[in-house]
Amino acid sequence: MRNKTIQVMSDVNHSCSSISTIKSSYSSKTILPLITCPICLEIFREPLQLPCQHNFCKSCLERITVDRWSRCPVCRGCYRVPFSGVGSFETNRTIINLLENHSYTESRPMLQAKCALCKLDDTITICEHCREAICYKCRRQHYDEFRKYICLKLNETQQETEKLIAKEVENIKNHEENINHSTDMVNTIRYKVNELIDKIKQEEKKLLHSIQEFNNTEQRLLKEKNNRFQDLTKIKTFCLSSQEKLYSKEETDQEAIEIRQKYEEYVINTNSLQNQILVVKTPRHRISFFNQDISFDAISLGFIEIKMELEPIESTIQLSQLKNYSIDKNIQNYSKQFVCSLSSTSQDQNELLNLSIINGNRCCPSSSKNHKRTPRIIGKRGTRDTEFNHPSSLAYSKRDKLIYVCDTYNNRLVTYGIDGIFQQVYKAISETGERRFHHPYAIHIDSNNRLYLIDQSERRIKVFNRDFKLIRLIGQYGHDIDQYLTPCDLCTDEQNNIYVCDAGGHRILKYNEQGEFLLAWGGLGTDNGQFKCPACICTMNGDRLAVSDWGNDRIQVFNCEGDHLLSIGHRGKLLAEFSRPLGLTYDETTEKLFVCDDGNNRIMKFNHDFSMTELVYSKIGFNGPYDILLLKDGQIIISEHRAHRLQII
Repeated sequence: MRNKTIQVMSDVNHSCSSISTIKSSYSSKTILPLITCPICLEIFREPLQLPCQHNFCKSCLERITVDRWSRCPVCRGCYRVPFSGVGSFETNRTIINLLENHSYTESRPMLQAKCALCKLDDTITICEHCREAICYKCRRQHYDEFRKYICLKLNETQQETEKLIAKEVENIKNHEENINHSTDMVNTIRYKVNELIDKIKQEEKKLLHSIQEFNNTEQRLLKEKNNRFQDLTKIKTFCLSSQEKLYSKEETDQEAIEIRQKYEEYVINTNSLQNQILVVKTPRHRISFFNQDISFDAISLGFIEIKMELEPIESTIQLSQLKNYSIDKNIQNYSKQFVCSLSSTSQDQNELLNLSIINGNRCCPSSSKNHKRTPRIIGKRGTRDTEFNHPSSLAYSKRDKLIYVCDTYNNRLVTYGIDGIFQQVYKAISETGERRFHHPYAIHIDSNNRLYLIDQSERRIKVFNRDFKLIRLIGQYGHDIDQYLTPCDLCTDEQNNIYVCDAGGHRILKYNEQGEFLLAWGGLGTDNGQFKCPACICTMNGDRLAVSDWGNDRIQVFNCEGDHLLSIGHRGKLLAEFSRPLGLTYDETTEKLFVCDDGNNRIMKFNHDFSMTELVYSKIGFNGPYDILLLKDGQIIISEHRAHRLQII
């Protein structure tokens, strides 16, 4: 079409002597490009201005905008679409005033050239739809062909729309059924919880009744013993006072006789009290309460699982068939080029520094010294650079010699030096407006200095180079064997295989370095090899893995093929017992395993044979230890998610 137009205009230039007299003011020629939309090449309709000062029709912007972030078709500058849509951009009042004060609807010039249909020289006009040179005689025929074509496409669109309407009606019905089902589920949950509450209240009533009976018995016994105690005290007082009186008399008198008679009565009472106290055994009552049936958390009540399935819609409408009536294909490809540019990045090829971190497992070699030092406290709850809101996972960069902290609810990563000095904050949105992550939950740095990040809100595992350029995504959310529901931690081995803790799926997933799925093991349960919300994972010597089985209050050890080797601990407060264990780290030099026992607010250290050795000591104690790093000089860095701080001890 464009070649035809060029040919026609060339013919017009060669036959310029036959062109009708056309006069146009200088001002119109200079203003017209300023009020023409760069997308549709027509006079502006509702001109909107982007932050980069370029103007477009509102309908054109709505057509090319497919995401919250887009790029200007003119300067390729990135801009963010407001929540209320492109209509919220500022309206260019200057262009509107120009359009209102001047008329740019002048008739097209009449040219002497060949008609595109009859191929005869005649006075022609340029078709406003397809830009073809059409003579006056063929104009009606050309319009009829255009009308038939558009009507055909409208009819096809109508038929396709009817199919989509039928599908949407079915979808609406399904959503209504889901809402009814969720309402029934709400009623079921309330019924079950109320039933459980009633049972607990009945049990409470029974236990309180038993305690009341015990209390009444003790009150009765206490009253009896107080009465005997008063009688004995009275007899003792009588004996003392009577002895004083008798020693002061020289001969028997009436008072001495009365003392003797009263004494005989007290002797009888004393014998009776003696039989009650010494001969008759007094029962000793004891009360205790032990709860073994009612769980203290809500994880035993059940799980609510929400699935999302995307059904592809097959459409028979081929917009590319519109040919002459379609928009420039370069404009249509802008969004695709933008998406491709996000994933195009080069891997960091810098050489690694010779700073040893054990196997890349968030720890450095440490000595076996006892950690009885005064702790250094870093941070408190807040949003400033040196403050935290639920700090969770820790990682160490060999090249940068920096400690990375996931400041989850502040939606950022924070870096510190080995000496605990604050370095930098990495925000969720980069300086160029690119979203890096959304609530980072776990972080890991492998032997090639690549940064693995678990995005809690998006439920994705992202791999970055050290310039924070996205390299690839590992796995995806879903219910298939190679997908995860709630990833919460990961680690890599010497071959850079990736191991992921899927707390929602109660299993461990293994991927290779390129993100291809290899195998998975586990499942919900309490047997060896099964899990209940596995929380953290680390690699150990001999191609072994240690996994904190959070819901089962234990540590499980596997080989790299998922074979169970042994289980450590059970629920309790004694040594080698756990309450919701979280972060793990392994010291290859001393072959010791460190475990953050979150529920008991302590950190335990195990020998190479997994026998308990000692607790890590801190003068101020721990409050919700989540993760741990072992440093080169024997120091330990611990993140405490409930205290919103770091400790260096």
